[in-house]
Amino acid sequence: MAGISLALRLYLQPKPIGPALSSSPASAAAGYYVLQLNGAVTPSYAGALIALSDSLFQHEGLSVQLRSGKDDAEVTSAVAVDPHVIGVASAQAFLKARAEGLPIVAFAASYIVNSMQFFALSAMRLLGPGDLEGKRIGYKAGLETSTILYAFIAQNSIAQSGLTIVESDNAVADLRDGRVDVLLGHLEVEGQVLEKSGVPYRSLSPDSFGVHAMGPVYFANERAFSSSGNLERFFIAIAMGWNAAYADYDRSLPIIARAVGNEPSSVRLSRFMDAQRRFLRPSGARLGELDLQWLKNLQEQLLQQRIIQQPIDLTRAVNNDILAEVYRTKAADFSKIEP
Repeated sequence: MAGISLALRLYLQPKPIGPALSSSPASAAAGYYVLQLNGAVTPSYAGALIALSDSLFQHEGLSVQLRSGKDDAEVTSAVAVDPHVIGVASAQAFLKARAEGLPIVAFAASYIVNSMQFFALSAMRLLGPGDLEGKRIGYKAGLETSTILYAFIAQNSIAQSGLTIVESDNAVADLRDGRVDVLLGHLEVEGQVLEKSGVPYRSLSPDSFGVHAMGPVYFANERAFSSSGNLERFFIAIAMGWNAAYADYDRSLPIIARAVGNEPSSVRLSRFMDAQRRFLRPSGARLGELDLQWLKNLQEQLLQQRIIQQPIDLTRAVNNDILAEVYRTKAADFSKIEP
């Protein structure tokens, strides 16, 4: 177990450690990739963490290193110039970058359903959209958060005149200290900070009130699709990692806890793992599935908010052949995928 822990820590260094990677097509064809995140490592990447720990990428003939990141812009820029970088970023940032001409293509969902939630301290009523009226709503600045917030306001006819929108890098502390009444954040980030603090809170899902927002997506440089078999094997390893993560909590939770840092309690982590199932594989969907209609709806929101100026050709921005081939060739195995 100590050996696994050390190897996993090496994989999670901000800069990849391992064979030098060039940007040549030959390097990508050889199966060397960096999985670039748009933030810190969280339990939402448990599939990749277990795939690394259990050598599932190596079993598929790939060498994959995981790198934490700063934000969506960093990821889209990295993927745009390097065919051996696979990125994870919000669907909003992906569409914006594609609209700006970056040669990136999405091929799978990380979360199918977005994990954004409204959080409030337990003393405040938070049962429906009307409870937000007249409140101070805080959030960490970002395209994904603002898009979902304003879509929620419009969808539920919330009067904006009484709202105070507060952008903050310390939104959780602002909520705890009473500087905002409601926090909009991710269940796996701000939600976990609240859980760790032990402060009683309530939450409300935008998805329950008409805002069916996409979660983050996996995407690669257009040139990476010349080695589409590698991307298929990448997703197979991720899916098998998720299966292993849910198959045996006694084994997987300590690995995930060490990887995310601050080693959350097994009770808190298992509760989160159970909660994220609906983001990974909602009813009727397959793990990783990209819904073009949801992307189209999101693009309409971005056009209405003038975040992008012209619609993009979604049939070229998304490659559904990767997942189709995976589910065709691995039908027996994937029918057992746990999430």
